[in-house]
Amino acid sequence: MRAAAAPPRRIFGALRDERLRALGDERDWANLTCCLVEDIAGRLLSHDVAEYYRFRAVCRPWRDHTADPRARGALDSRFRPRNWAVLTITQDPGPRRLLLNIATAASLSVNLRALTTHCHLCAVDGFLVLFHMRTDAVCLLDPLSNAVTEFPALSSSSTIVATVPTVAAQHFFTFFRRPGGIRGHTINGACLDESTSPPTLVLGLRNNLHKIIFAKPGDAHWTLVNQSQAYYSDDRGRVVFHSLLSHGGRCYVASLEGSIFLVELGPLPQLVEIVNQAQRVNAAAVGCVRILSYLVGGSDGRMLMVRYWTNVEHFGGRRAYSKMELFTVGSVTGRIEVLEVDIAGRTLVPVRSGGLGHYAAFIGMTHCMLISTKTFPSIVANAIYLGCFYQSCHKFSIYRLESRRAEPPHEFNLDENETVVPRARPCNLDQYLVCYVDRRHKLSGPCINHVRH
Repeated sequence: MRAAAAPPRRIFGALRDERLRALGDERDWANLTCCLVEDIAGRLLSHDVAEYYRFRAVCRPWRDHTADPRARGALDSRFRPRNWAVLTITQDPGPRRLLLNIATAASLSVNLRALTTHCHLCAVDGFLVLFHMRTDAVCLLDPLSNAVTEFPALSSSSTIVATVPTVAAQHFFTFFRRPGGIRGHTINGACLDESTSPPTLVLGLRNNLHKIIFAKPGDAHWTLVNQSQAYYSDDRGRVVFHSLLSHGGRCYVASLEGSIFLVELGPLPQLVEIVNQAQRVNAAAVGCVRILSYLVGGSDGRMLMVRYWTNVEHFGGRRAYSKMELFTVGSVTGRIEVLEVDIAGRTLVPVRSGGLGHYAAFIGMTHCMLISTKTFPSIVANAIYLGCFYQSCHKFSIYRLESRRAEPPHEFNLDENETVVPRARPCNLDQYLVCYVDRRHKLSGPCINHVRH
């Protein structure tokens, strides 16, 4: 007698699926306990604010049990779009943009309506620094929520106030009597200072201005930061800063030679010296830009500095250094060092063991960033990437810290708008990033999203 055939597995699978569907229908997801909703939301927020937005968008009860990002203003430090970057190389007048999270590799396509009327100049803490083409107003745009935070206009020098005279009177009057006033397109680099409420936006002005200004939302004007100890006695009285960084809720500035200053907002706005490196160089080295220093936020909360001595012949020659510290491109021998900034000890400490590890530093005048090569394997680990502007000047793109070897520069062309763009298309991630960190220079367009003004 033949045994009865076993029922097909798919029948039991179908029954199991029906039971699961029935259970799912009975679950009341909207009425999760308050503690559970808060715990889930907190975990998502610690990972990425975009996930927090998605969680709150599911239903009203979840929104009722979680903090509203708009309640304390768009600059609330808990809900900033950190690590999100708009990667664009060619100008695009439309509002659609691709966002990339440089920490997680997540990407989003977003519609940023403000870009139809504003120039995109740089970014800070994920916010886009925008300049209105007609009103000359400055604002910060959150690319995840489209929330806009308004700041004073920068239409003329009359919108900038000096609470304390600059070091030399003639420099003070030269700055405030500029023909045509101060244009927003001179903005190149920004910080947010948390020592005030609401936070203060600090901007670096370049294009031969080399001044630092700041304002809070609701202020009637911008305030000029006094050069103080960062003063250089040239004919413009410039603050020869090269890099700005928000760190620990304060704004820090690095000069070309690697001196570091804290932007002190009150009672007298000025640059307060933290690390003095002026004795390392002479005035010619600064005036001729023979040394470059960049502040980079470390992965573990540290502040790092990447310092590039462009030609050691101006700094004692090859014999003054170990051969292991030097590299040669063409006939020029340079030196790159990575240093940790010890704020409490007011000194720079060489980073030796492992260098940057599995990270790479992208350094430019507009932004500096540390990228994990575990997240983005196409990026070279333990390496320094120069921004596109200095690649063209110094003829290399990547400096490998372990082998002390430099790679050839990326190849760039001038497009029909006479803007520098990578020759190879489609672009790799590193090409996007070297353009991102150098957003405003003499070979770039007037801004990121407009060809002409």
